[in-house]
Amino acid sequence: MDVRATLAVFRFEFRRALTPVRLAFWLGLACFPPALMALIQYQAGPSLSASLVTFILFVLIPEVVCLMGLLLWATPAIHAELEGRTWSYLAIRSGGKGSVLLGKYLAAVVWTALAAWLAISVSMLFAAPMGNILRLWTVLTVLVLFSSLAYGALYVLLGVVFLRRAMMITVGYTLIFEMLVGFIPAIINQFTVQYHLRGMLARWLPMDNLPGIWGGLFQRTAPAGQHIFILLAATVGLLTVAVAILHRRELVRADDN
Repeated sequence: MDVRATLAVFRFEFRRALTPVRLAFWLGLACFPPALMALIQYQAGPSLSASLVTFILFVLIPEVVCLMGLLLWATPAIHAELEGRTWSYLAIRSGGKGSVLLGKYLAAVVWTALAAWLAISVSMLFAAPMGNILRLWTVLTVLVLFSSLAYGALYVLLGVVFLRRAMMITVGYTLIFEMLVGFIPAIINQFTVQYHLRGMLARWLPMDNLPGIWGGLFQRTAPAGQHIFILLAATVGLLTVAVAILHRRELVRADDN
């Protein structure tokens, strides 16, 4: 695998996203959490606790923004090249299939993380109950990084395995496992990315005043370093499997024959 080829693909994909339509979507994705946070703050006023503000921002940004961005930019990475009939040319160039996949993965991660970081920065204007805005901003920024890396690797793998139904499978996985199973207080939720992000958040910020079942989801179980190691290992493992599968598959459109 050629590092220079991977970076070349990344630069090309990054520049290709600089179009009015894509930038408008990117800006809308970044502005959605601050707008919703402003509405919540306006209606709830001083009744919002610091823990509740943190929980809302966690759900809106490291989860919703990152998931939506990666769903649209990482999942169809290979299928988009097949539909555009450019895959055959890209796959035989220096670096081959792996460089194409990793370059497009990095571009998706960077664009998603940038949108999420902008959303965090603007949302701080409406995080009045928080006593330490800088700490909240720092923690959410770090969570966005690990969320983008891990979810991006997972979505890229799903996009390679379920090539033509990647979007449907990825949406199904997200709704069932990350959104439903991830909030079930059982052992199975430890296999979700969300579980480890919650564990890191609970270690770094106080989450003791959440009402009902939500408070039990943010218990301090394992050290933050353990969650970080698991997410990084999962990211490397998922990308390795995705590249290996891609090298073994013959991706040719029916009308190219």
